[in-house]
Amino acid sequence: MRLGTGWLLALAAVGLVLVGWLVWAFDNTEPPPWPVLLADLIAVVGLAVGPWLVLVGRQLLRVREGERLISRLVVTVAIFGLGGPLIATIGLLLVDTESPEIFAAPGVVSIVMAGLIALVGGVFLPWMFLLTRTVARERSARVRAEERAQVAAHLHDSVLQVLTLIQKRAADSGSVRRLARGGERELRAWLYGSATTSQDDLVAAIRAIAEETEDRFDVTVELVAVGTCPLDEPAQAVAGAVREALTNAGKHANVRQVSVFVEAGDDEVLVLVRDRGRGFDARRVPSDRRGIADSIEARIRQHGGVVHVRSAPGTGTEVELRVAR
Repeated sequence: MRLGTGWLLALAAVGLVLVGWLVWAFDNTEPPPWPVLLADLIAVVGLAVGPWLVLVGRQLLRVREGERLISRLVVTVAIFGLGGPLIATIGLLLVDTESPEIFAAPGVVSIVMAGLIALVGGVFLPWMFLLTRTVARERSARVRAEERAQVAAHLHDSVLQVLTLIQKRAADSGSVRRLARGGERELRAWLYGSATTSQDDLVAAIRAIAEETEDRFDVTVELVAVGTCPLDEPAQAVAGAVREALTNAGKHANVRQVSVFVEAGDDEVLVLVRDRGRGFDARRVPSDRRGIADSIEARIRQHGGVVHVRSAPGTGTEVELRVAR
C-alpha cells in the first residue's frame, strides 16, 4: 500500500507530538526499563524522521540519472553514518543481559544522534539540493522566456516588417532587393554582434561604405574581415580607396555582387575589392577618367602603400591595396 503525501505528513506530525510527549515523560514520570525506553526511542525517532525520508526519496527519484546517483549517495551516507553505532549498541544490550544499564546511555545517545543525522543528511541536505535545483531551473526557464521574447520582438520589428514591405512591393524588383539586403544586414548584425557605430575602426568604416554602396547602386557587397585597426590617416586613405573601388564597380561593372576582403595584421593592411563584371582595358582608359589614378593609386601611395589593379574585358576587376601600419 502506497501512502499518499497527506498520510505521510500526518505520520510525521504524530511523530513530532510523540517526541514532545517523550521529553515530557522523561521529566514527569518514572523511567521505564531500559529495553522499553530504547524501543520507545527507536519507534518515536523512526516515526518522526521516516515519513520525511520517504517524501524526499520520492522527489529524488524524479530527477535525472546523474543527479539521482548523487542524491542516493547523500541519503545512504546520512542513514548509515550512525546506523552502525546504533546497531552496535543494540547488539551489546542483547548480548550483555546482566548489566544492560552500562550500555543504556550510549544507546539513547546513538538513537537520538542517528535520528538527527538522518534528519539532516537524509532530509535537509537532499531537500536543499532539490530546492536549489528547482530555483536554478526556474531561473533558467525565465532567462529562456526573456530571450524568446526579445527574439520575437526583434523579428517582429525587423524581419516581419521587411517581409510585409516585400509583399507590397513585389512588382518593383529593385526595391525588393534593397529591402532584402537591408533586412539581411540588420539580422546578421543582430545575430553575430557585428554592428558597431565606432568611427575609429577601419572595418566599421568599410562596412558603412559597403552598406552605402548597396543602397546607391542596388548591388550586394560581401564583406569578409580578418582583424581590424584604428582609423588613423593611412586607414582613412584605405577606406577612401575602397569607397572609390566600390563606386566604380557599382557604376561600371554591371554586376549584382561585389566582394571585399580586409585583413588588418600587425605589419600591414590588405584589402581586395573584386567583381566578376565586364572589366576594362587599363591601357585604354580615357585621360579624363582619373578615379583610379587619383582616388585610389595616389591616395594609397601617399602613405607608402601599393596598389595593383588587375582587369580585362569580360573577366572582371580586382583592386588590391596594401598599406604598412
